[in-house]
Amino acid sequence: MKELYIECNMGVAGDMLSAALLDTLSDNDRKIITDRLNSLLPDVSVTLSKVKKNKISASKLDVSITECGHHHTDIAEIYGIINGFDLPDNVKENAKKVYSLIANAESKVHGTQVADVHLHEVGAKDAIIDVTAFCYILDYINIEKVHCSSIVTGHGSIKTQHGILSVPAPATAELLKGMQIISGDIEGELTTPTGAAIVKYFAGKSSPINMIIEKTGYGAGTKDFAKPNVVRVFIGESDSTEDIYELRCQLDDMTGEEMGYAITKLIDLGAKDAYVKPIVMKKSRPAFEFTVITTPEKKDELTAQIFKHTTTLGVRQVKCKRCTLSREITENNCVHIKKSSGYGTEKSKIEFDDLAKIADEKDISLFEARRLTE
Repeated sequence: MKELYIECNMGVAGDMLSAALLDTLSDNDRKIITDRLNSLLPDVSVTLSKVKKNKISASKLDVSITECGHHHTDIAEIYGIINGFDLPDNVKENAKKVYSLIANAESKVHGTQVADVHLHEVGAKDAIIDVTAFCYILDYINIEKVHCSSIVTGHGSIKTQHGILSVPAPATAELLKGMQIISGDIEGELTTPTGAAIVKYFAGKSSPINMIIEKTGYGAGTKDFAKPNVVRVFIGESDSTEDIYELRCQLDDMTGEEMGYAITKLIDLGAKDAYVKPIVMKKSRPAFEFTVITTPEKKDELTAQIFKHTTTLGVRQVKCKRCTLSREITENNCVHIKKSSGYGTEKSKIEFDDLAKIADEKDISLFEARRLTE
């Protein structure tokens, strides 16, 4: 299982988290992601650069807005902006759930209804891109589980739209409930509401890790302190056995096209896999068995989606153990190769789309294209 560990020794912020993830990737992958982020909003630009924080090399993500205007965005407007992004549905759902945590925290702090909350700094388009970027990169890397360390908040006070506030700010403090925090020895705000909401949603609380580290990345903040102002991340493989659920139902009154839509929808919403197989039901009726594979955390959410997108009246939730090989993708001569290993086995396979592209460009068969890459 591919896992992420976030080290929050200098706090955590949305842009730093995204930059740290990008820091683990190849130049080509970084370009693909930043190009995609730059296509989301016409008046917002995203740039990634290398900087040094106290002699530590780190990636820095800058989000610039060209338009002028208000930044007092309510949660419905933010959801509308995110819904309009050309991104996978599960990425957009995760981004909206992160913002739901922020809106609920602000609502509690100010004693208002969630729908009436006006988000100031965290409602600006750069903050929306910060949150969405992390959700997108996490999905791109295919991280399955997130852990975080204790979170350093900083201390002192900050100037906000609501006046001078103590660190951590009230909404940030609300978001950090249930998580282990340390004030630390740095004066200033080290943990922002967006950063707190992201780790709250994906990691839940500080937790121990047990994994083989494959990659590390550093994401830089804007301010400079006596210590390197960076978030560090570790990506690696953990125990190859995990709990999963198979969500199953039988359907004899849906067309193949309708089943195809349901498969695509469930995968877009975060299922690990979804498939159908033909069966014969009572009275010799031809039918489908629909199976969705998911994590324990998403089983109830995806069960609801099965009821929404199929005609079934019942779904079986079957708990299973899944054993997996560790996986990575390497690149050689513009061809991506999937490599996997574990349980005494090693495998490799050329990405089919790359083979098909070579075959089309050279007007040869797939078999010949494969021989050319060997």
